[in-house]
Amino acid sequence: MKKELNLRIEKCENCPYFRYVYNRYPEGTWTSNTEFICEKKQGYSHFSIDPGVFYQHNFLHEDCPLKDAREQGVKVGVAVILLNEKNEFLVGRRDNATSGNDAWGLPGGGMEAGEKPKRTGKREVKEETGIEIINPDIMEFATFTNDCFMEESGEHWVTLYYLCRNDNWTGESKRVEPHKCKEWRWVDADNVPQPAFCGWAENIDELKKMIL
Repeated sequence: MKKELNLRIEKCENCPYFRYVYNRYPEGTWTSNTEFICEKKQGYSHFSIDPGVFYQHNFLHEDCPLKDAREQGVKVGVAVILLNEKNEFLVGRRDNATSGNDAWGLPGGGMEAGEKPKRTGKREVKEETGIEIINPDIMEFATFTNDCFMEESGEHWVTLYYLCRNDNWTGESKRVEPHKCKEWRWVDADNVPQPAFCGWAENIDELKKMIL
């Protein structure tokens, strides 16, 4: 399937997992007749996207969960451990496409071409939580994870984790992308909610040494 994706899918209307629906989420206040749904990644929708985009341009939308599967190679992700004054860090509960269950992860995302890792962290934190990292250059490297999702989505990710202390960020956490993250929560290192997305929680003892 991964090979077919690479060769054939150029825009959403050609994707076998893409369809146009009405009232996909009847209880959602934002539901409209311009909503698109991806059957491969249940719960993912283009509800805020102008349908004309998919017919005027010959590319998959930037947020499509299958977009990375069209490209070969290992992807690089960046996640940020945001600490508050209590040495708690921010985690978000979101749908885990690899298991179909909710999972807890740190704010972060994929690097863009030409982007430095710490700048990726600053951008992703702002996009996902509304929090502004003041100086990404002084964030401390914490750990990394090597996560393969070849059977589920044909993806292989190496994620870099950076520590951002409480005097290096400003603002309050918000659900900037409610269709991706169900809630943000401050937790301490002894009470990490499960299951954790990717393998970052397996390195919690290593992270404790940096936090405390």
